[in-house]
Amino acid sequence: MTETKGILVKGCLAAVLTVCLCCLPTASKAQRPLPQESGFSGYFELLGGVISSDSQLNAEGENAKTDSLDGPGQRVGTLQVVPMGLVNYTFATARTQLYFGVLPENVAEGQIQIEAGVRHDLTDGTIFRVSAVPITPLAAETWSDPYVIGQDRVKTDIDSFGVKFAAENIHNSAFNLKFGWARQKIDKETSGTFLITQPGSGLTPADLNTLDRDSDFFRLTGEYTFKLTPRMHLKPILKYTRGDAKGDANSFHGLMPQLSFQYFGNRFQAAVNAAVSAEDYDDTHPVFMKTRRDYNLGLFAILGYRAPFGLKDFRVDWFNGFFKSYSNINFYESTRLFTFLGFGYVF
Repeated sequence: MTETKGILVKGCLAAVLTVCLCCLPTASKAQRPLPQESGFSGYFELLGGVISSDSQLNAEGENAKTDSLDGPGQRVGTLQVVPMGLVNYTFATARTQLYFGVLPENVAEGQIQIEAGVRHDLTDGTIFRVSAVPITPLAAETWSDPYVIGQDRVKTDIDSFGVKFAAENIHNSAFNLKFGWARQKIDKETSGTFLITQPGSGLTPADLNTLDRDSDFFRLTGEYTFKLTPRMHLKPILKYTRGDAKGDANSFHGLMPQLSFQYFGNRFQAAVNAAVSAEDYDDTHPVFMKTRRDYNLGLFAILGYRAPFGLKDFRVDWFNGFFKSYSNINFYESTRLFTFLGFGYVF
């Protein structure tokens, strides 16, 4: 899951907090109660900011050509404007809610994806969710063959979809358990075809099959919320991800511990997340003749302010992220950062 690492879909895609994160809206209280009356609710937010990445897999034009596979790609900074939001419809007497968009409580933990789902609250405090993940704002494009040297690489689309199941606040215990499955397909998968045509290449047609990136991802997540004070929460999170690719060189087992701190003030809100992850791949990478081992560090923070300039139901949010990937294969090492400012309306 080299292109979509970091959300098993990618939210529950594979390793959340890698590859090109776009930032999203409103940090808010986790598991907020359902509205007392039936009807629509949600938020809309417009964000603008900068993303900078030197990943070889960053499919920006400035990074199309690489002269070496022994290190990161060109550092590319891009300006982006991102509309985000969430629309809910609540059936109050049935304690059920339909929703489409980006859940604020997921954003507060650095899990950024668009979902379409249903939530049902039990009388014991347990919240059940089932959702489809038709869209992810993470990398939608990659290189058809990332291992081209000395000439422009060609972009191709990443098609992905998935489902998520969650039991939150189980028996009013502050414990959450989540499972997700996602499928990723590279539209034009040609990894290794450039190198196999070069004089003296040791690659074989069987090696090209080992490089196939079409994958299924499975993620299991456990979370527990410690309420330090009524306004301050500390949430340890542990995620296990299995990436099952057609090519064994891209199949992996991943483990990611994460710590999320959240503050809920009357006007100010903040969320800070720190995560580390390790991914062990199944087989030798035929291009680099090593079995890949990755280690990733991530920091993600949101600062929110309600009712700026006295504007009721509006808010301002500032998003910042830093992600560092280490690997025993230099090609997969990278540093990614972003900063975004958002202006939103809550209804």
